[in-house]
Amino acid sequence: MRREPIRVADIGKVIPIGQKVMVYIEEGNFAGTYSSYIYDVDENYNVYIAMPTNENGLKAVIREGDRVEVSFVNNKGFRIGFTSRLLETIKKGDRVIYKLGKPESLARVELRENFRVPVLIETQFYVFKGGKIEKSNGTILDISAGGVKLSTDLDLEVRDKLFMDFKLGDKKLEEIEAEVVRKAITGEEGVKHYGLRFTDLTKEQEDAIIKFCLARQIELARKMRGLE
Repeated sequence: MRREPIRVADIGKVIPIGQKVMVYIEEGNFAGTYSSYIYDVDENYNVYIAMPTNENGLKAVIREGDRVEVSFVNNKGFRIGFTSRLLETIKKGDRVIYKLGKPESLARVELRENFRVPVLIETQFYVFKGGKIEKSNGTILDISAGGVKLSTDLDLEVRDKLFMDFKLGDKKLEEIEAEVVRKAITGEEGVKHYGLRFTDLTKEQEDAIIKFCLARQIELARKMRGLE
């Protein structure tokens, strides 16, 4: 997995205002992964985010000085991430905004490079089409921390949003949000292949996928060497 440093001075170019982000809190009563968005970036490279909320609606209370990690996957499949500390809590009406200090580090990580592994995993997914939600099934043909290749008989279009449920070993991943980024012609009647990009993974989900891909790579390498 290639990690490329980014100059902190470029933070305003790589993190757009309004961008949904994942916020990871390491310690304290609110340790865990939350969702938020970029509210602003000022001239001193301080980053402002909305009060993070988890999937259960719990809002994260961060104390001044607490260290947090913020990241998101951009439209090119890179995860942009940085670490910082809370400088100030700002109230704007009913809204709470956290002012984070100038990032301690800023990096772009290519999640998909060398981590895409072949699989045959059945998945059930939901897609919003024609004003209604359609439920369908398919097969994941390969997977990485950046996305999957999906085989299904359902007609999908680029930019369609999906919510997928599937198992990686003993771990079940539910409501994984993904977007169709490309379509492929298979030559098989009724069978369609699509490239999907994950758009809102939690840190736990991302870690589970990376761990699975690493284990799968090792397994495939052993088989190629005739060790199994």
